[in-house]
Amino acid sequence: MNKLKINILLSFIIFLMISGCSVSRKGTIAITKPIRTIEDITSGKDDSLNIEEIPKVIAISQLGNNTSEKDAPKVLRAILQSHLSNKNFQLIHSKEVDLKNLDNTLTPMQLAQALGADAVLSGKVTDYESFYAGIYAHIKLGVSLELISKDGDRLWHIDKTITSRAGGVSTSPWGLLLNAALAALHLEDKNLFAAADELGREISKSIPEPQGYNGAQLPKIDMVLHDGANTWFKYGDAITLGIKGDPGLRAIVEIENLGSFDLVEIEPGIYTSKINVDKRWQGIDQVVTGKLVDSKGQIAHKISPLGLLKFDNEKPSNVANFTVEFATTNAIKLSWLKSNENFMNYELNYKTDTGENKTTLINNATEVILKGPFKEFEQLNLSIQAVDMAKNKSFQSQIQTNVYPLKFRKVIELDSHLTGSYADISALTKNNSPYIISEHTRFLASSTLLIEPGVKVKFKKTGKLEINGNAYFWGNSSKNKTYTIEFSNESDKSPAKNYLVLNSKGTVEISGLTLFNPGIGIDIKTGTPQLDNVLSNNAKYSALNITGNANVVIKNCELIGSSTSAIVLSGRSRLQISNCELSKNKPFHIQNSSNYPVIAKDVIFDKSASRDVLGKIEVNK
Repeated sequence: MNKLKINILLSFIIFLMISGCSVSRKGTIAITKPIRTIEDITSGKDDSLNIEEIPKVIAISQLGNNTSEKDAPKVLRAILQSHLSNKNFQLIHSKEVDLKNLDNTLTPMQLAQALGADAVLSGKVTDYESFYAGIYAHIKLGVSLELISKDGDRLWHIDKTITSRAGGVSTSPWGLLLNAALAALHLEDKNLFAAADELGREISKSIPEPQGYNGAQLPKIDMVLHDGANTWFKYGDAITLGIKGDPGLRAIVEIENLGSFDLVEIEPGIYTSKINVDKRWQGIDQVVTGKLVDSKGQIAHKISPLGLLKFDNEKPSNVANFTVEFATTNAIKLSWLKSNENFMNYELNYKTDTGENKTTLINNATEVILKGPFKEFEQLNLSIQAVDMAKNKSFQSQIQTNVYPLKFRKVIELDSHLTGSYADISALTKNNSPYIISEHTRFLASSTLLIEPGVKVKFKKTGKLEINGNAYFWGNSSKNKTYTIEFSNESDKSPAKNYLVLNSKGTVEISGLTLFNPGIGIDIKTGTPQLDNVLSNNAKYSALNITGNANVVIKNCELIGSSTSAIVLSGRSRLQISNCELSKNKPFHIQNSSNYPVIAKDVIFDKSASRDVLGKIEVNK
């Protein structure tokens, strides 16, 4: 063979190789031409149906899945719904089907009877393979379907598999719209949609359909798209719609219950439009149907396989029962009533007393825990709004809370006039100070009383505060002698006999309390109260009167100017006192007639009393 023949042969071989690997270029990205094969394992009508036996009203049930691809049944069902929607059937939409078969337990015959359909198309995805090599995507998708009548007869069946190989992404106008639509679907494998579309198209050609009008051929619609899958729309949003089909026609997209919209042909056979959402639109799961109208007025229609549209232009209901469960320096727990509306999220805003604003988004819950740290006794202004799936917001529900060192559930902030009895967890706050007590006021055994720093309580002549439950007075938060809670008479001309009565077996911790001009400052009848940083000035009788079986610990105190001893003990009461100064008290600093000695450490007595202690005392060094 001479050189000329060899060169010609080599050139021919190279030409064949290039032709076999042909690549088309559309837009700016190379797109390999898809290679598809269709396999019919079995196909056709069972026992050859007569025309009158072909069902007129059909529905498509949820498809089963024998593969690992969770999206395959949903996508293929939507594709079948789309392709069969322009056949001669009366097709019941899948959203109506699922309402009758919520838990997917009805047989095809039962479902047909429940829907009033002649037959139901049911089946399962039997095969799915996905393999990527370079720019190529290899998709194999198989399905087994059967058409079951309302009497339980199998009218038709098919087992079909498609193998698709494609690569690249189109940047043509239609390709961009398709990419946006598929992105909204959140498919893990975007090539699944193309394979399902090809498979659904072939199945729709095979299924027997009722006879239609024998006129001119209707326009052809290949696909109806929108970019609104898995999206809630409201006023101000926009939706892009598209139809691909025969060129030169009038293209319309109809959104169920909301209206029809004309599309513009931007390329031969490619029609698109972007529509703005009207503020009056309200509806969930609205079907999108594309239509092409030819010059003779013939209309072809096809349902979009890209899902249903959702519109919500109504504000959600305000959040009810917005409550602070507890508020500590480490965490704050909030709760509210569950909304009657589905899929509700919440936007929580809170502002600290320093003016700092913070926002937290909460997904479909009825409580939240905000992590600290928070400052002791700072006041937080909290607001919450319900936010629906379309991002509509309710009006704000607001609440205030104060941060406490310990965890208390649902603290009630009391008004400034105290009277009667209290049974809950209650707080006296600096905001509502001063508080007025005009009568014997009790905090019952079931109660807890919290008093914040800076609170002032004023007593009328007949006023008295009695603690039968738990109590925490937080007048100071350090070991220094500071006193920020003040008890005093409303009028020096009408002094109260007693300020505070402790008659509780619960926890009583009093810190940072000043008693100005009391009759008896604190009358302790029972329990084990702990007093820290207590200052008493000019008690008409005594600063502390301890009786019964009370067992008292007091430290870092200043007891000044009591007329009948600063501390008086009787009965079987006990006292441990440390780091205290007692001065200007008469006739004694401590008068103890109890059976037990006073245990004292680092206590300073001035020389004003005729005797420091009357009764038993043990001094620890």
